[in-house]
Amino acid sequence: VAGAEEPDGRDLNAFNTLTFGYRGSEFGGLDASTLTEPSVPYKEFLEKLTNEEVAFVEFLAPDGDVAYATFKTKDGTGTETPIRIGEGYPIEQHNGYSSPAFAVRSVANKKVPYKFTVPGLAKYK
Repeated sequence: VAGAEEPDGRDLNAFNTLTFGYRGSEFGGLDASTLTEPSVPYKEFLEKLTNEEVAFVEFLAPDGDVAYATFKTKDGTGTETPIRIGEGYPIEQHNGYSSPAFAVRSVANKKVPYKFTVPGLAKYK
């Protein structure tokens, strides 16, 4: 219901309910058990994004279903090795409510630098 309010004061509308909560869908994002590389849960990534601990994000084309986050070091003077954003990451469902576009928007809203890379073209710099 557009304009509905939750008991905790959140204002729910068409732009912040279905898409971000995956309501009406059993799909909960990427299953990290399918990955063959180290990863960080999407929830942890979002916490670090909120706490300004993310230095850069690289999304792989075409949809951004694969994304790597580079976190700032604890002392803030450098960056860590990029790590795959894993468990719960919203991968593209063209007929569903899941899309990396929401991750891209979150990164852009926090003014964190990001880019899309076409994997096969990276060697042609």
